[in-house]
Amino acid sequence: MKHNKDFIYEYSDLNLFQTRTQILTGQYKDIIVEFGTSGVMTGIGYPVFNFDYTVYQAPNDFEPDSKFEEYLCNLLIKIVHHRNNDKESKIKLDEAASEYGTQSSIIKIAKEFYPERWGVHEPIVENMKAF
Repeated sequence: MKHNKDFIYEYSDLNLFQTRTQILTGQYKDIIVEFGTSGVMTGIGYPVFNFDYTVYQAPNDFEPDSKFEEYLCNLLIKIVHHRNNDKESKIKLDEAASEYGTQSSIIKIAKEFYPERWGVHEPIVENMKAF
């Protein structure tokens, strides 16, 4: 898995300091996922790598499963490795932090995910019925 070949990533313009990623090749091509909190949990006899993610774009029939989550685990490790070796990583982090709410995302997701403060409003739903 290689950056700019198999995946691209950026700081999220929705959730500051989270990482938005687009998969460019393979079985999960064109899926857009955003990684949240991640870390290694200990105390259960062996270390476990945990992470949160949100899928923002996927085929209609896509259902995340353990194989997909294993793929995401490996992808997140590649992103961390790439970021650690990126000499401009601190500059990119500072830019994301200072331009919160104004940065332009390279990895585009549907506008309905953006909060109202960026000029996009929630869709209006009419004639809802409780069930």
